Amino acid sequence: MLDNIAQVSLVLLAFLAIFFVIMQIVSSRNMKKSRENMRILQESLKPGVRIMLLGGIYGTLVKLNKDTAIVKIAENVEIKVDRSSIQSVIK
Repeated sequence: MLDNIAQVSLVLLAFLAIFFVIMQIVSSRNMKKSRENMRILQESLKPGVRIMLLGGIYGTLVKLNKDTAIVKIAENVEIKVDRSSIQSVIK
């Protein structure tokens, strides 16, 4: 009886280990794809394009710095944001 329980436990442990490895592979692929998309987005940024920030704020990119960007969100209203907070370019 104890041998049977030990065998079942080993099989269950093996399935859990395989599941964990598969989840790690899928997760790392998704993270790599996400980083690549963010790199492409950052390279496509230039003054004058319409953008959407992570908070859902829409605006026009006025100036880009190394880590920050100036975004015009209304007439005579410009805000300074972190470049990583730019979610997408509006076409």
